[in-house]
Amino acid sequence: MRKQNQRNHLKDSSSDVGLTTRKLQSQIVAGEPPHYFEVRNLDGQRYVHCGLEQDAIATCEMHSGFTYHKVYLPHTPKTVDVSHTRMASDPELSPQKILPESELQPLEL
Repeated sequence: MRKQNQRNHLKDSSSDVGLTTRKLQSQIVAGEPPHYFEVRNLDGQRYVHCGLEQDAIATCEMHSGFTYHKVYLPHTPKTVDVSHTRMASDPELSPQKILPESELQPLEL
């Protein structure tokens, strides 16, 4: 029996399964609100969520009749109202008591 190089074996097994590596480019577009893509089955029920449109398209191509929709995330408010309570006076910490210095002798090794 011939020993195979482990790296080559892993590479071969992933190519048999059909795994591919792809270079993901930055998908963030300035000014576009955050969103994701929802793929729905023939009954209109949610099948999967995808972050990239090309993944949603690929899923729809694998399953005939599936559709996808772009779903926008809710906007975060730019300003927030915060309630406050006015206190009677400026609270201060109570004064700390200074402890006397220890009379222990230093440890000599």
